[in-house]
Amino acid sequence: MKNNKINPIFPLALALSLVTGQAFAQNPNYTAGDLVLYFQKEGGTNTVYANLGNAATVFRGSAAGPGAPDKINFLTIKTTLDSAFGTGWASDPTVYAGLAAVYSPNNTSSTVVDGDPYRTLYVSAARAAVGSVGVANSAGYTVNTNTGMTAGSNGVNAQNLVFETAYLNAVVVSPTATSRIDDYNPFVQPGLQDTAFDIFGGGVQQAGSAGTFGSLGAAGSVEFALDLYRILAKTGLGGQVAGNLRQGSFEGTVTVNSGGMISFISQGAPGSAFDTWIGTFPALDTPAKKLKTADPENDGLTNLMEFVLNGNPSISDTSIAPVLDASGSNFVFSFNRRDDSETGNTLIFQYGTSLTGWTSTTIGAVGGPFADGTIGITENTTNPDAITVTIPKTFAPGGQLFGRLKVTNP
Repeated sequence: MKNNKINPIFPLALALSLVTGQAFAQNPNYTAGDLVLYFQKEGGTNTVYANLGNAATVFRGSAAGPGAPDKINFLTIKTTLDSAFGTGWASDPTVYAGLAAVYSPNNTSSTVVDGDPYRTLYVSAARAAVGSVGVANSAGYTVNTNTGMTAGSNGVNAQNLVFETAYLNAVVVSPTATSRIDDYNPFVQPGLQDTAFDIFGGGVQQAGSAGTFGSLGAAGSVEFALDLYRILAKTGLGGQVAGNLRQGSFEGTVTVNSGGMISFISQGAPGSAFDTWIGTFPALDTPAKKLKTADPENDGLTNLMEFVLNGNPSISDTSIAPVLDASGSNFVFSFNRRDDSETGNTLIFQYGTSLTGWTSTTIGAVGGPFADGTIGITENTTNPDAITVTIPKTFAPGGQLFGRLKVTNP
C-alpha cells in the first residue's frame, strides 16, 4: 500500500490547494457524507475527486419517497479532467468514473445523520444502456453481511479521507501517489475491474468509450451515466429514512457530458415535458423560479407560456409572442409552438375588437376553421410548429382587432 504523505511539488496549472505544513487539514469544501464523483485512468499518474454535495439531502430519492429534484449541468469540471487526463478524456476508454459516499464507518453506533444511520453507503453502478429516463439500467447491490457493510464503509471512508485532509478545493487533481482511488478501485487486468472498496465485486465504476454513451433526458448527450444506490447497514432506528437492510435502492443517475458538465436525473417516472424543459436552465436555481406561473426574468411571459412558445425563461425576451400582420385583407397572428407542449396543456387564442370583451378558440394539434377565421399549423418535425390564426378584417368594421394567447395546465 502506498503512503499518503502529501507531495508539495505540483504544476500550478493543476490549480490544486495543498496543505504541506500540517499532517491533517479539513477541506472546507468537503464534509463526511458528501457524494464524491471520482475518476481514474488505467496506468495513469493522476486521479480526480469532485464533491457533488450531501448524498442524503441532495441525492437521496426513492428511499425518501418523492424523488429528489433533477439537477441539470450543476457543476462543470472539464478543466480539471483536461489537466488530469488530457483533452481527449471524453473519448478515452481507459478513463473510469465512480461515485461513493459514507457519513461514518462506525459499526457500533446507532447514530442517524440526515436520515441515514452510520455506515449507510452510497455507491454507483455502471449503467448498461440509456434505457428509460428515471429508471435504473444496472445491476443493483445486495451486501450479505454486516461485516461486508463495515468493509465497504471503511473503504469509502479511506478513499475520501485523502480528499478531506490533503486538499482545500471541491474539485481536485490528486496524483495516484497521494489518492486512494486506485487502491480501492483496482483492476484484475486491463479493462477488467476487481472488487471495489473490498466488497463490490466487478467494481462500481463505468469505463469511458470512444463514442458518447447516449442521450439521457434533460442531461442530453452524455459520456458517463452512473446509477446511484443507497445501502443501509441498519434499519428501525429513530429518525432514519426507511429502506431495506443491506439492499441497495436506486436513487437516480449522475451523468457527465463531453463538456465536463455534471447532471443528476432523479429516480421514478420521468416528469412532465415542462419539468424536463425547465430543468435545462441553470439560472433558475430555486423552486420558486421554476413554477409554471413564475416570470423570473419579468418579461410578462410566464414559464408555462415560455415553454409553449419555445422561449428562454432565464432571459427577458418578448420576441416569441404572437406577431400581427395586417397588411392584407386579414388579420394574421403568427407564433411557434413546441410539439411536447401539446400534451397536458390547453392553448387558447382570444380575440376581440376591444380590450373588454374576448372570444376564445382552442388551438389543438390540427388546424382548421373556427367560427370567425382559420387556424393554420405547419409541422416542422421535431422543431416548433409554425401556427397562424387568420381572421378576416370584415370581423372588425372599425379596423381594430386585438389578440392574445392563454395557456392552461391542470
